[in-house]
Amino acid sequence: MPMQLRGLRTFCLAAQYLSFKQTADTLCLTASAVSHQISDLEEELGVKLFTRHTRAISLTDKGAQFYQEVQRYLQA
Repeated sequence: MPMQLRGLRTFCLAAQYLSFKQTADTLCLTASAVSHQISDLEEELGVKLFTRHTRAISLTDKGAQFYQEVQRYLQA
């Protein structure tokens, strides 16, 4: 399945908030749905975008680089 705009938007919000819960609240989704969208995107890209901690997330180096590229695309 090709990368969808919805997944990229979800990724960008999660990268901004560094929170799947806050991203979910913004998109009227569950945190689990956000996590699944991010996992699907990571699988499609073949790289980890976030490091998942017990109650937090952080961008990996590849995730930060991808965020910069995607953000420019979505703003255009």
